[in-house]
Amino acid sequence: MTAQQPITPEQVYAPRRISEIVAELCTGNPEDRITLHELLELFEVRAFGFLILVFALPNGIPAPIAPGLSAILGAPLLLLSGQLVFGFNHPWFPKKWLQRSFRRADVARLLRPSIPWLQKIERWLKPRLERIAGWRARRLIGVIVLWNAFLLSLPIPFGNLIPAWAIILAALGQIERDGLLVLSSLAVSVLATGWVGLLIFGGIEIVSRLLGM
Repeated sequence: MTAQQPITPEQVYAPRRISEIVAELCTGNPEDRITLHELLELFEVRAFGFLILVFALPNGIPAPIAPGLSAILGAPLLLLSGQLVFGFNHPWFPKKWLQRSFRRADVARLLRPSIPWLQKIERWLKPRLERIAGWRARRLIGVIVLWNAFLLSLPIPFGNLIPAWAIILAALGQIERDGLLVLSSLAVSVLATGWVGLLIFGGIEIVSRLLGM
């Protein structure tokens, strides 16, 4: 009898829909608290993609969010994407981060508006072009997320929506092994870079004119 080989992330594909898992996070006693450690256990081998998705979704849905939330959510995105770039097999967080908890009511307020959007997108998701979406492509996905997380963290009004969607598409592409979404995230990244650059230079021009008055 041969020893059983360990199951790798590339070999595992859970059939549960993304919207179902997000809805599960939003359901239950509003006063319950959810820790980052519990999220890692819930997402299992797809933890990288799901965590990136969860932290990006509040910025990608046209709904009011608290001022400064982009920067707060951008920090774990930078950490996760950096780990993907360096080839980590599992997400790593400081112990203090793992024990941090969030009220389920707050999580639901941030994530519930995204569920109808996810349900629409899921109709088109399927494994394809897996070489650029599978586990071995995690460094490429990490670079996409890292750059857009940097853009997302900049304190620029109206600058977070497009970078957030580049991250969301990259995360969905990794979760569902859909290379077409990863390619789409690259295209959106170019758009996000141009948009944020336009906002920066536009702001500089406005300030220069005001100072020159």
